[in-house]
Amino acid sequence: MPKKPPVHELEFLKICRNHAELASKLNSLGLSSPDVFAYAQYVCACWFELAEVHLQEAKAADAASCPRAAMSRAYYAAYNASKAARYIVKGAVSLKGDDHSAASAELPDDLPDVEQWAQDITVLYEHRLRADYDHWADTQMSNTLTTGQAITLAERFIDEVRGYVNGKFGHTL
Repeated sequence: MPKKPPVHELEFLKICRNHAELASKLNSLGLSSPDVFAYAQYVCACWFELAEVHLQEAKAADAASCPRAAMSRAYYAAYNASKAARYIVKGAVSLKGDDHSAASAELPDDLPDVEQWAQDITVLYEHRLRADYDHWADTQMSNTLTTGQAITLAERFIDEVRGYVNGKFGHTL
């Protein structure tokens, strides 16, 4: 069961660096590490909740006819779900802006349909970049997804990650 760390979440990430490696080191010394994993589950859940917030914001932006905001939030919904999965499985993720390529390239190998999800997240990322940075005459025509399709894709990915993490680690996101 997830348990809030006794320090701020960012401090926990800084201290642990990689929760899986820390737990392994503690176990090799004969020390119990269930709290470390429970704290890691909490951090995972925080990123997952952020994914859900972004998804709701994408839907609201789409309903308000704000396609750029909808496209951007749809990507960030998928990005944060990816971050949650990568963190809980691999033990660490980057907290810097260099993490966007990892959202698709470093998904857990045993995530169902991982190759397809990697492609889909890359497409969402490309759409987000156009939504956030481009305002050329052909920007909208460059998109292969509508905002509705991007939102649906992000929602499906969130559902996939939820099922994957819940099944693999036996807790509920």
